[in-house]
Amino acid sequence: MAKKIFFFSVTLLVLVLIFLGAYNLVFKNNKNNPVADPSKKSFLSEAEDSLFNKSGAAENPLNERVLGVTMGEDGMLYYYSLDDKSLKKATSEGKNKTVLMSNLPGDATRVLWSAKTDKVLLSLKSASSTLWYFVHLGNKSLVPLKPEIGRLAWDNFGERTFYQYTDPATKVRSLNVSDPDGKNWKKLADLGTNDFFLSAVPESSLVSFWNRPDISTPSTFEMVGISGEARKALVSGGVFGGDYLWSPNGERAVASGNDTETGQGFTLRSIDRSGGSKPLAIPTLISKVTWSKDNRTLYYALPGSLPSDALLPNDYFQKSLHSKDTFWKIDLNTGKKSRLVELKESTQSLDATDLFLSNEEDALYFTDRASEKLYRLEL
Repeated sequence: MAKKIFFFSVTLLVLVLIFLGAYNLVFKNNKNNPVADPSKKSFLSEAEDSLFNKSGAAENPLNERVLGVTMGEDGMLYYYSLDDKSLKKATSEGKNKTVLMSNLPGDATRVLWSAKTDKVLLSLKSASSTLWYFVHLGNKSLVPLKPEIGRLAWDNFGERTFYQYTDPATKVRSLNVSDPDGKNWKKLADLGTNDFFLSAVPESSLVSFWNRPDISTPSTFEMVGISGEARKALVSGGVFGGDYLWSPNGERAVASGNDTETGQGFTLRSIDRSGGSKPLAIPTLISKVTWSKDNRTLYYALPGSLPSDALLPNDYFQKSLHSKDTFWKIDLNTGKKSRLVELKESTQSLDATDLFLSNEEDALYFTDRASEKLYRLEL
């Protein structure tokens, strides 16, 4: 009896060993098994990361205080680091940080990158003054501009600059164009004594200008040719505190402003090149808006938690109010609005400004005004 049990046990053991050997041969190196195939394991990890990234939480890719962030044609992030006080670049995920220029003669208050991100207009504040500089990153040059020059803007090619010149004696201002270092300048228009903002009109040789947004002042929005010809008003009154942002093709602009100087009716509106206006019923500021390359979709942050008696835009900037924003987009052709992040997933308190899309438009970037850090929201 004992001998039968012994042979039965040996036979059972042999069968188990044969089964295990066959299992290893068939399944261990199975290419459909992600554990056996490292490439498939990596793919699954990336898929899991993608799901995590799109959970609704905005990520902080740079982990430093920043100013004037933009994305270059190469997909890199270009910015001024408020922590390092230097111009830098990094990948879209915040990796491989590189210092482009340091030891600047002051702290940056404005940063304007050229179209190819190879040149910068930089407003630097020192102990004695605030002055604009032209920075050429190719040859590492830094050229100070005249103190009478302000409100600068690049042309569409990043080769020339528009600026407001203020006569130091009369305080009378004019709109001018010049090389980035201030040479070869030409006056385009007289501006009087008001302070104006400037912007090139995309895909044209025109430059637009409007009086500094103020709730107590009717807005004017005009444009003029590169030679000073064909000055034309698109908005002249009817909007208080107006601010403007052109679409990528320059066919229309979106404007923020109030219907009256009482601060009531603050909203976005669409304005075409002929001056036609259409209200959008979106109570937000231009600093919280960016265009899609399709020229019909707006991405925007909608401010919340602001005092009900806040006078926009003045109080938002002058009283350092901070909002808790929600993120949206609108198709201007259909009027359809969509949330980018569902309300139940919107747990972060972020006050977004300086919005821009990634080159592939698969992510929305913005700077949080409170922390001065860059955030990225996967789309």
